[in-house]
Amino acid sequence: MAPRGRRPRVPPSENNTVQDDNSEVLAAAATRFFQRMVNGDMVVGRTTQVGCTLEQFSHQHPPTFDGRLNSIDAESWIDRIEQIFEVLYCTDDQKVKYATYHLTDMANKWWKSTRALVQLELGEAVPITWEHFKKIFLDHFFPQTLQESRARQFMDLTQGSMTVAQYATTFMELSRFASYLIPDEEKKAEKFERGLNRRIRER
Repeated sequence: MAPRGRRPRVPPSENNTVQDDNSEVLAAAATRFFQRMVNGDMVVGRTTQVGCTLEQFSHQHPPTFDGRLNSIDAESWIDRIEQIFEVLYCTDDQKVKYATYHLTDMANKWWKSTRALVQLELGEAVPITWEHFKKIFLDHFFPQTLQESRARQFMDLTQGSMTVAQYATTFMELSRFASYLIPDEEKKAEKFERGLNRRIRER
């Protein structure tokens, strides 16, 4: 029995096992954190409300986009619009209608001609989804070379000095530019875990 007041010394092999177990627990927790972000479970106060009105959307002061701004502004416009969507729980159809309502000048002209072509391709009965709109919008206003640069940033991304939450947010922001490199959520989760700092990922 160990002397009173002293904790038994853990043999090195057992100590390593404890550290490995802790690493596995932390890595699993971080991966669950990321998956919750993907599923939208991290939104505080999430409700079952579905749909929003144009008045509610406009009340959030969404920015307009005229097509004359630079590529970074095009990406920022999408980001801000999506922030509003998250708060209001707009439907997919509403997202496209409300976002394109705030296109002006050159961007509005582009959308009018593009929408007709896309609808002709899909068929009148098939709605244009937000993801579809976002892809053709960024393809037009966000050059392929810049998208490829963001994809490379994603592939090289590691946690580094970031917190897990900061790493997860950056991971999500950049992952949309590398969907062709990470084909499914399982592969995305694996990439996320590999980028975690060594002390919290599985050894």
